[in-house]
Amino acid sequence: MARKRVRENDVDTSQRQQKKRATNPSDYHLPPLPVIPDPAVAKAASLHQGALNAQTPLHASLERLEFLGDAYLGFLAAQTVHARYPQFTSGKLSQTKQFLVCNATLARFTTHYELDKRAQLPEEIRIKEGTDSKFWTKILGDLFEAYVGGIIVSDPQHGYATVDTWMAELWEPLFTSEVEDEVVNRNAKQELATKIMTKGTRITYLDNGPPQKSSLKGRDIYSVKVCYTGLGYHDLCLGDGKGSNKSEAGYSAASQALRNPQLLEIMAKKKEHDLMSQAQKDRERKDTQGDVTAA
Repeated sequence: MARKRVRENDVDTSQRQQKKRATNPSDYHLPPLPVIPDPAVAKAASLHQGALNAQTPLHASLERLEFLGDAYLGFLAAQTVHARYPQFTSGKLSQTKQFLVCNATLARFTTHYELDKRAQLPEEIRIKEGTDSKFWTKILGDLFEAYVGGIIVSDPQHGYATVDTWMAELWEPLFTSEVEDEVVNRNAKQELATKIMTKGTRITYLDNGPPQKSSLKGRDIYSVKVCYTGLGYHDLCLGDGKGSNKSEAGYSAASQALRNPQLLEIMAKKKEHDLMSQAQKDRERKDTQGDVTAA
């Protein structure tokens, strides 16, 4: 029970840190902001219902776009974490998905794209600007969701793909710096070696391209792949991983290799190889013993 309370406190601390970072644009280097092609939709995405005048219809405000953006971001986040983390339980998947789409995370993006600066908000909301209140954080999250909804509505043919690509770039550094740092299996390299290493084989960890700048904080993200040679294979890539340094990326690559279905095939060949090698050693030992006896 005590351990559970510690983890809950860790989550609370993380959420407070996320809100604090959301107010500091200088920490982030973001991909370009996609354009909402339709000017009317772009205007609606920044217009709060409370700022409407008597002549403006309700559908011209951001609430409907927010509804759509919220729903699609939730689906996209669920799809992304389900594909990326096959080792996660459903509870961990839900926790990770919620982190990606929570108001604190989306507020960071809103602030750094300055969507809040262009938003038309009623005065009773605007006076909360710059505060660390849950209310203002939710307003920032709503603005981002409305912008996402605006991209989709204004470009039915390509809008979803635009959002997919954009969010992949925004979320990637969150995976490597805040999600995967917590779940790195630092025994993965040893576990992999134990499963497939034998005489005449080799496991190599190689750079998988130059470091890429993180969308957040401008930090380098390293990519490493793990390759296997021996038992009829030559530089077979078993997995690749990313991390805030090469060591972390290597652990991530090894973890992915441990989930590679082809690992079972290699393990079977290793077992056959080891049995044949042991049988050969036994025959040689018997031959040696026979020679000694005969002498």
